[in-house]
Amino acid sequence: MEDQRPSSELQDAVAKTPNSESQTIEIHHIQLRHYASNENSGCSNGKPHSYSYNEALELIGDGKFQTFLLFVCGFCLMSVINETLNMGFIISAAECDLQLTFSDKGMLNGAAFCGVVISSHFWGFLSDTWGRRKVILLATSVSLALSILSSFSVHVWMLIITRFLVGVFISGNAATTYAYLAEFHTDKTRAKVISWAAMFMAFGMIYLPFIAYFIIPLDAHFEFYSDSLGMRYGLWRFYLLLTSLTSVLIICGILCLPESGKFLLTSGEQEKVLEVLSQMYRWNKGVPDYMFPIKSISLDAIDSAFVEQRKREINQGLRYVWEQTVPLFRPPLVGNTVRASFLMFGLFMASSGLFMWMPDILNTYVNFKDAKLTICDVVEIIHNNKTHISSPPTVASCVVSIDASIFMITTIMGILFLACYILNGAVINLVGKKLLLNIWYVVCGVCGVAALWTSDFYLTLLVIVIFLAVGCCGSVLSAISVDLFPTNYRAMALCLILMTGRLGAMVGSNVVGVLLTYNCELIFIVMGGLLIVCAAIGTTLPGK
Repeated sequence: MEDQRPSSELQDAVAKTPNSESQTIEIHHIQLRHYASNENSGCSNGKPHSYSYNEALELIGDGKFQTFLLFVCGFCLMSVINETLNMGFIISAAECDLQLTFSDKGMLNGAAFCGVVISSHFWGFLSDTWGRRKVILLATSVSLALSILSSFSVHVWMLIITRFLVGVFISGNAATTYAYLAEFHTDKTRAKVISWAAMFMAFGMIYLPFIAYFIIPLDAHFEFYSDSLGMRYGLWRFYLLLTSLTSVLIICGILCLPESGKFLLTSGEQEKVLEVLSQMYRWNKGVPDYMFPIKSISLDAIDSAFVEQRKREINQGLRYVWEQTVPLFRPPLVGNTVRASFLMFGLFMASSGLFMWMPDILNTYVNFKDAKLTICDVVEIIHNNKTHISSPPTVASCVVSIDASIFMITTIMGILFLACYILNGAVINLVGKKLLLNIWYVVCGVCGVAALWTSDFYLTLLVIVIFLAVGCCGSVLSAISVDLFPTNYRAMALCLILMTGRLGAMVGSNVVGVLLTYNCELIFIVMGGLLIVCAAIGTTLPGK
């Protein structure tokens, strides 16, 4: 039906109807006749007008469906943050139960990131061949089960392995969510809602320490011991369950949502596409299914090209991935690939690598906030206390006091990071993507090195927060990277660059763990210097 304006018959009916109730009945009756007549007389050759997918989405409009979808997809992205960063908030509390060393803590902090890195390509391929909704449902369900299992770990290696597997499966959400969300929106609204969904990752950095503030400090006041498992169920284990709460919400939400209409359309399932669009129309307009005006849906030129690409991807499998990846490491693209990957690696290594250690470091540093000590002086005190113990600590003899204020400090950090996301979005067009990124690199790098010489607790905290805020530039670097590659290699390039960034987080966590034992000063020299080098490399990127 091409003409959506009310007919004169409908206008006359509205004018003559004496009350609102009968008016509604009469309108619906006439609309039904109006749609039926248009199917035969308003369309060529007696066939209903065929809409492209984008035209159908414009007709359906934005409403309750897209709002609900935004929250489900936002929680998907938040779950990735929750499951990859939550270890940083429990390693102090779990130290006695699992007899953790600095090396153990480094592996725990990086385990989930390692799982995300090695599985991201697989989930992207599975999403394009099996379906967006199925991947999200599978990835979320299995990661939830593994996260619950990890809370019952009786040995550090059991916790490391289960957290690694959680990362493998939660990677499915990271690889699929943006595509799933984008395919329910038109070109006009797609970029905006993706930006809104990305903000849920900042909410995750607020949620994690906020929940820890109320749960972790109570660990010393409650004793739950399981004779059957031979372990103490500390509240840090309960905290792991709470950080997985978003996975429960995702499962409940995704069960109410359909598969991506674009995916179904490119798979040749037009009837299912109409069912999906009808559900969207019903949610947004609040009308019965019989009022859905679209009777036929077809591929436009862009969709047709995407179908051909998917067929090649399915038929060639890993060979297709290889063919898309190799050109990124050949001229003329190799320079852009190496530079963008290095910049993302440095960004994640400096921000996520150190951020996961902040609760553990602050837990001791806060006790010396009036002593005028540098942060590395405090780290040396921690190390000396550990090395002076002649025998390995047992659960009975080991006591770690958790200061609740550190979680409030990290909650405030999360709020500041959210403000940085908003600030970047507000000024990026005024300043320019490349200049904005390089300013962040320089400022954050200088603050990282400056943390070595500040002995005031609050000043040290300020420069470290600014240093960690470089992590908020991941979206800016991603926006720059989009312009560095042609369309046919862009998706694979971004996947590779983000994978390199997560690898940087894993490496950074383990490097910090080693240097905390041998040379604390090198942490800030290496991390701060790395960001300065990134700024220098950033100036060589093409564009403004």
